[in-house]
This record gives sequence, structure tokens and C-alpha cells, in this order.
Amino acid sequence: MIKAVIVDDEPPARRELLRLLAAHKNVRVVGEAGDIDAARGLLLRTRPDAVFLDIRLGKRSGFDLLPDVDPETSVVFVTAYDHYAVKAFEASAVDYLLKPVDAARLSSSIEKLERHAAPSTQTVYSRKKWVFLDSGETQEFLKVEDITHIEADEGGSRVHTRDGKRRPGGRSLLEWQHTLDPDDFVRVHRSTIVNLHHVERIERWFHYAYRIHLIGSKNPVIMSRRYASKVRGVFG
Repeated sequence: MIKAVIVDDEPPARRELLRLLAAHKNVRVVGEAGDIDAARGLLLRTRPDAVFLDIRLGKRSGFDLLPDVDPETSVVFVTAYDHYAVKAFEASAVDYLLKPVDAARLSSSIEKLERHAAPSTQTVYSRKKWVFLDSGETQEFLKVEDITHIEADEGGSRVHTRDGKRRPGGRSLLEWQHTLDPDDFVRVHRSTIVNLHHVERIERWFHYAYRIHLIGSKNPVIMSRRYASKVRGVFG
């Protein structure tokens, strides 16, 4: 059962999505919110498995809520605007639905949520030296030690290696977390996992976040405030 909440500033839109979700017996809507502040409280009270999140919330943005969304909570953006899709998937959204929401398209999103919530069905190779990548077009074995970081990409992922290349990763970041050794690979952002062996330096950034510079990578990755707190809790 997927425990879900709906965040949308338009009551008719919330009612319509609630009606569509009622047809899915594996989804239980446990709350609704119409603005960012109400949504923060709702997330704390209900701790949902998924949030169906509008992007334009009055004068605010649904992206403003993401720092308050638990890392294990899946996000499905629901919006009337298609030009935020790339940003949404960069934020590791499971899916992106356009209003008016189509029932068949919603069913597809729920299937993605189910797959995202069930990483235990994946074979675990956390202590192995190799992973197998299958993008559909190319297949290869890749040395785990060569992976510098993994980023979310349109519902899947991109694997970056120390030779500067990046490859389609296939699986979601949550599935990667259950595949890789947690002593070596740490999730530092909703959209990023890093290999600690390739961390060159860390520097403070805005809003209690950090920038992580990786050996062989031109651009640093961001460790968000929420994940920084989790990392400190694990590594002291």
C-alpha cells in the first residue's frame, strides 16, 4: 500500500486527483495541503511514501518544499506546465504529470512508485567489485571503484566515472543505494550519490548546504542540508 499526500493550491485540482487515485486500491491518500507551510506540517504528521506535488503554489514553488521531503518519500510532480520537466527529474522526481491528469498516465506513475518503493526485489551486489549496466542500447560491466558519483536522470540515473565519462545507469538512486556498499557510497542529495573514495574536498555553501569536489570531475556536486544532517549522524 502506497501512503500518499496531495499538495496543490487549487481545491478542484485536489478533488480531481483524489477521485482518480480512489480507483487504485494500492494507494491511500492520507492528507491534502494547499500551500508550502501546510504541506510541511502534513509531511511531518503523515510521513507518506509519496507526494503528488504541484509546481506553482500561489507565489511559491513546489521545488521550495523538496528540502522538507524525506529522502525516502517519492515525488510525483503534477502541473499544467511542461517546461519544468528537466528540473523535476534533476530533483529525482519519480514522474511528471501534466494537468488535466490522464487516468492511464496516472496508472503508469503508480507503477513507477511501486517499483521505486520495492528495491528489496533487486539483487544486492554491495560487496562486489563490478556492476552490470544495461541501458537498452549498450551493456557493459563496470568497476565499482571507478564510479565517482551517480545522478538522477529522467526517472533513472547517470553513472559518472573517473575517466570523465557518464553512462545511463538504468536503475533509480534508491535501487543504487541497495546495490552499492554503504561504507563507500553515500547519498548527499535527493538526486546524487557519491563515492567517498573520490572526494577531494568539501566546502560550505549557501543555506547550510555543502559543495563536494570530486577527483577527476570539473563540476562539484551539492550536499543538501537534510542529507548533510544524515551524513553527520552516520559518520559523526
